[in-house]
Amino acid sequence: MQSISQNYKLFGLAFYARLFLLLLIFAFTGCDSKIYTNIHDKNKIGLSFKKLEIIANDKFSKDSATAIIQKKGFNIEKSSYKLRVEHRDYTKACTNPLSKTSSDYSYDGLVVAELFYEDKKIYTAYMDYKGEKSEKLFASLIQKMFDDMKIEKIN
Repeated sequence: MQSISQNYKLFGLAFYARLFLLLLIFAFTGCDSKIYTNIHDKNKIGLSFKKLEIIANDKFSKDSATAIIQKKGFNIEKSSYKLRVEHRDYTKACTNPLSKTSSDYSYDGLVVAELFYEDKKIYTAYMDYKGEKSEKLFASLIQKMFDDMKIEKIN
């Protein structure tokens, strides 16, 4: 028969093992889809405009941003305001086997949205993601930008 002090020791070890496991789970979850932002020019908060130029590094990014901005009622044309959007596919970006084995490839890609006024960056939002690329990735970045910068459409 085990003594009471031995039972407490076993209970204590089991408790700490569970606590350690729980902390590990929290440490490695919850980062997916977190949007990181930076307002570079706080004087531009409260923007109003009706046209926006979209610059992209690929067709998927341009088509996604165009659809989202048009749904908000803005015209896509030459403007002092430019939205630069970018999609990076991590699964295709790195071909060096040594880098792949020594790097963290827990995400499938990155999406970035940057707002410029007269070629000066005023806002940045970016997010790593897991899974398939979709328009929804840019929708969340662009919505965050509209909310943070309090962007309104001029009629």
